[in-house]
Amino acid sequence: MAKKENRQFCFGKKSTLLICIGLALVFVCLGQPLTAICAEGQGETGWAVPEYYPDRFDGTGRIGRITVDEIVINDSLYRLSPNAEFATPTRKHALRAWFEVGNRVAYITNTKHEIISLWLIE
Repeated sequence: MAKKENRQFCFGKKSTLLICIGLALVFVCLGQPLTAICAEGQGETGWAVPEYYPDRFDGTGRIGRITVDEIVINDSLYRLSPNAEFATPTRKHALRAWFEVGNRVAYITNTKHEIISLWLIE
């Protein structure tokens, strides 16, 4: 009768399963940046993002304050580029005046960390 080989592993079955699940979650998170919103899919609020919205944004949040040249989004202060563009779900070219405190927005910044485009989400 052949003797069964006794192998010892560093991890038990539960530990191995947890490690595999953890690695899978890491790979999923790497493929889906938290601030990215897909224009073809659904927005964060569950409505379809207009087709003229960009595929990705640099960030999203709620407006805390907005002036002619500055905006506070989620307690972070940003300068608005002098050439900043604005858009809403119904207008590709909107006015800055249409953006108010409390609006959820998405934005794109330049290398100077100025917002060059602001997009109304809700």
